[in-house]
Amino acid sequence: MSEIHQPLAAETSPRSLTLAHIVTEVFAPAVLVGGLLLAQPLLTPGVTWLQAITAAVFTVGLPFALVLVLKSRGSVTDHHVSVREHRAPIFVAAAVSLGLGALLLMVLDAPAELFGEVGGVFFGLLLCLLANLVWKLSVHAAVAAYVALALLVPVPVAGPVLALLLAAAVGWSRVKLKAHTPAQVLAGYAAGALAFTAARLLLP
Repeated sequence: MSEIHQPLAAETSPRSLTLAHIVTEVFAPAVLVGGLLLAQPLLTPGVTWLQAITAAVFTVGLPFALVLVLKSRGSVTDHHVSVREHRAPIFVAAAVSLGLGALLLMVLDAPAELFGEVGGVFFGLLLCLLANLVWKLSVHAAVAAYVALALLVPVPVAGPVLALLLAAAVGWSRVKLKAHTPAQVLAGYAAGALAFTAARLLLP
């Protein structure tokens, strides 16, 4: 019987790996954070499209552009910066870019709710930076948890379901691709939840 089932396992494995790759790319940190910030005019009253675009460019756009430049030069292995030792400079550069974006948002008179989201991202970035100095925490899982929690309130009825599916799918994909262990994914979830809490505490 075991010989009969072996070909079936071989057939399904590539498909599950392909699905894991798709989930990892579609729900990558840059995509999720960028999408959340760009959606703020629809989710939060008082946020303009100019403010949302500014937040997305400085929080996600410029740091990701830096990663692509470093990848093209061979300084990092891939756009997910899979090597832990390569991550610290990226996190620091992202923090600087985020700070500059926050200053520009002040000039644009952005509402407190948008600063709360940007502040939450900054806190999450800080947590991931500190953790990745000694351990490869899953940034994918951290961002997925943050965005999942952000969907709970503004998306009626479907919010909790979407949140659970998002976090579970991303965590599964990272373990399936052997990019992280289950413990690293769980630590990422915890970091994302803490960052979300910090974002809400920043609100008036």
